[in-house]
Amino acid sequence: MDEQRRLWDWHWQHWRERRAINALMLRRGQRVLTIVASLALERPKILDLGCGNGWFSQELSRFGLVTGVDLSAEAIAMAEASYPHIPFLAGNVLTDTILSGHFDLVVSQEVLAHVDDQARYLEVAAEVLRPGGYLILTTANKFVMDRLGASSWDPWPREHIARFLDMRDVKRLLIPNFRVLRTSTFLPMGSAGVLRLINSYKLNKVLSLLIPERYLETLKERAGLGYSLLVLAQKAR
Repeated sequence: MDEQRRLWDWHWQHWRERRAINALMLRRGQRVLTIVASLALERPKILDLGCGNGWFSQELSRFGLVTGVDLSAEAIAMAEASYPHIPFLAGNVLTDTILSGHFDLVVSQEVLAHVDDQARYLEVAAEVLRPGGYLILTTANKFVMDRLGASSWDPWPREHIARFLDMRDVKRLLIPNFRVLRTSTFLPMGSAGVLRLINSYKLNKVLSLLIPERYLETLKERAGLGYSLLVLAQKAR
């Protein structure tokens, strides 16, 4: 795990473009915030699990009392400097005893695929939730990731863990501790295999004459062709 900690510290130190909030992050974040709002929790205790530089912890703080945690001390240093009113913790939640108390909501965005012990990661999420508490999880969609095309891959070091899942995999991992309430995908993309046709510019240009572009995107998301999987689950009471 020290190797992973060093990798993510390096990531936050050197990949400046990764620090910027891009369009994908904003769209994903808005989807998550919409779900948070729909839960109508009254000033909940929220854990941002894998908070990175803390930008989304700040967004979540509109709804309740937020704590952010991340493996990378570099990321946490950035978060603390930018959002001093939010408590942040650096550590490995799989092995370190750094979390206490019970949260009403755990949010985890795009972390699960980069964890070696995925089952344990979700167990930790359940352990820190109160009975009946909620988990909002996003993770890269294996079906799409396998069809992004070689040019879409970043030059990650060999130490990088990338264990992408499909929705069945995610549900299987959640079953021991959670009841799955809602699933979806969002942001269709991919340029290899069948997705080369489905997402081709020419085909979608023609279809947009018959079907509104946003509705066409919604159809693809419902068909499971979105870049990210999105799950709302509830811990047993």
